[in-house]
Amino acid sequence: MKFLWSADLKIPTVHVRDVVKALHFLCVNGERGKIYNLADKNDTNQGKINKILECLFGIKTGFQNAVMNGLAKVNFAYTAEVVNDKHLQPWMELCKQHGIKDTPLTPFIDGEVLRDNNLGLDGTAIEKLGFKYDFPMMTPELVREQIDHFVAAKQFPPIAK
Repeated sequence: MKFLWSADLKIPTVHVRDVVKALHFLCVNGERGKIYNLADKNDTNQGKINKILECLFGIKTGFQNAVMNGLAKVNFAYTAEVVNDKHLQPWMELCKQHGIKDTPLTPFIDGEVLRDNNLGLDGTAIEKLGFKYDFPMMTPELVREQIDHFVAAKQFPPIAK
């Protein structure tokens, strides 16, 4: 499975339980009108995510070369169309095979999401108020836990290792 751009492209992550905890915390301790970004301590990038995908799904990941990245930049909408054509039908078939009738999860991607946007965020402002992340690092075990949740809810096929 090949991705656009490079391993060092930043993609901030935060565990869903830390998001819920932060919302409650900010209702009590936050400064009205102030923005608090949430991002774990993982300094997550595409390379780290790829390693987790390889571990959980037993696949090989990598990155497109400069030529393919350049072609994607020419027309993000077309690139997304090609990717969606490749992935949506097999996803629907996989869901059908496992009796999944409705799921919020989808491999659909919008062309705008493909842009080479480094999205590094600083999630420390909330910590200055006393907030502590319970899940400071994205790990294969935590991702596995979320996959298991969606599998149990019949919203994801039981295909991960």
